[in-house]
Amino acid sequence: MMKLQLKNIHKAYGNNTVIPEVNLAINDGEFVVFVGPSGCGKSTLLRMIAGLESITSGTMMLNNKVLNKVHPSKRAVAMVFQSYALYPHMTVAKNIGFPLKMAGLSKAAIEQQVQSTAKSLQLTSLLKRLPSELSGGQRQRVAIGRAIVRDPELFLFDEPLSNLDAKLRSEMRIYLKQLHQQLKSTMVYVTHDQVEAMTLADKIVVLNKGAIEQVGTPEELYNSPQNTFVASFIGSPVMNFLPANIYGQVSRQQALPSCVHTVGVRPNQVCVDATNPSCMMTIEVMEPLGYARLYYGQLQGNAFIVESDAQYGVGDELPISLPRSVQHWFDANEQRISAKEVSHAA
Repeated sequence: MMKLQLKNIHKAYGNNTVIPEVNLAINDGEFVVFVGPSGCGKSTLLRMIAGLESITSGTMMLNNKVLNKVHPSKRAVAMVFQSYALYPHMTVAKNIGFPLKMAGLSKAAIEQQVQSTAKSLQLTSLLKRLPSELSGGQRQRVAIGRAIVRDPELFLFDEPLSNLDAKLRSEMRIYLKQLHQQLKSTMVYVTHDQVEAMTLADKIVVLNKGAIEQVGTPEELYNSPQNTFVASFIGSPVMNFLPANIYGQVSRQQALPSCVHTVGVRPNQVCVDATNPSCMMTIEVMEPLGYARLYYGQLQGNAFIVESDAQYGVGDELPISLPRSVQHWFDANEQRISAKEVSHAA
């Protein structure tokens, strides 16, 4: 069932266009992540859904109700911010229950819902504490609890984990995934971190300069990026790109058809092959990961990264092969070419 619909959504500040035109459908119960570099329009789009930014043109609907002119307080939407936005003089219990108090619920009803929400967030033992007495992860859970207690039709998250350290971010990602499975609610989440996007989302929306580059599952975006922008943004470390003619020189394979302009290969899919390499790469930098190493060098003047558990050092010649089965092909306009199109053109 459809939950949120964005039709021809356009946003401009005077003559400056931020969102040229976005069309998107979000289904009931989906966890959708907006991802892209800084300034791509993802937070602006989220704020328009929340009603914190006006819509220049287009139509936004939630459960078939047009939201364009609906005040933020009248939308069945709850937003969790990066900065927590907790009241410092209120206890955890009062922070969580504040929306219910504003809605005029009785003290008994507020107490019941606060206790239930706190239990689901593992905050019961912290209800009497002030925000200053909490860790960053605990504060963010209180902010999430304040959103949950409203029982909204749609949850919005604006980079909620960016203020946390790496360990807490990892823990909170797992927690948010579990929370979504528990609540079965529709959630829209904004981040610039593609790891967060890949681990949290049912569906990812990749934005670039206010436009949608691709929408799909994490697996679809990783395995079948529609253009070089998505291919370079999704996946860590980033995909390697070689001009088709250079690829032909270093791969020793049959030449690709003229429609192929660029070949992409992910670092973890490059084959380190000491017995029958197609080329050698001088290692300029090595980064140990524990389970593997990242080797940085160049192939015919093009920066190249290899991820492998093979043991080599800086200055060594790394013997590699580029399996055709894991390659991604792109045309002169940086758009994906399918294997079927390549075989027909060959």
